[in-house]
Amino acid sequence: MLRWMRGHNERNPHDPVQLAALPLRSLPPGGGLAEVERALADDTIRWYEGTRQKTVYWGGLTHTAVGNPRTVSSPDVQTHRNAGGYLRERFGDGYASIGLTFHHGTEYPVPPADFAEAMLGATDLPAYFLDLRAGRPAPVDAWLGAPARTRLVGPFYDAREDADHHLSGGSLAEWFDGVAHVREVTPVRALTDTARRG
Repeated sequence: MLRWMRGHNERNPHDPVQLAALPLRSLPPGGGLAEVERALADDTIRWYEGTRQKTVYWGGLTHTAVGNPRTVSSPDVQTHRNAGGYLRERFGDGYASIGLTFHHGTEYPVPPADFAEAMLGATDLPAYFLDLRAGRPAPVDAWLGAPARTRLVGPFYDAREDADHHLSGGSLAEWFDGVAHVREVTPVRALTDTARRG
């Protein structure tokens, strides 16, 4: 993403893409996860209203999914509305929620059979995008509309207890307008000087 942004800005110096880290200004002292979700949404809305620029809110799917409410288990269980739910309320269809999922990786096991990633990873494709707004056969529609669980990798994730860390309380069709799925993920590595320039 950073490489794409850099290339775009070099080609379009009069129409650059900005990257902004928004501080949680709206968060009251001692606020829990429900308050964090509200603050994430409020700060994103404030940024948009102050700039009137097209905005991409980039975060974990537990934040970006349209949850009204949704449940996170990591390992404590909490059910409440999330940032994506507030953003959909504010922007309607102007808020597109894209879920970023993966099947397995160097530090992550194959997902449990009842997780959405197990079905999404059943193909041999290394990566693909699934448009959930497009028409689809009835069996696929039924699967996308059924209650789902997706892997939740956050600050308390423990690969030894992978199945205990998940998002639930909705379906893929409710949470997302599209899913970008990668079959295998690898650890983060620093950009080299060549990659930074290229």
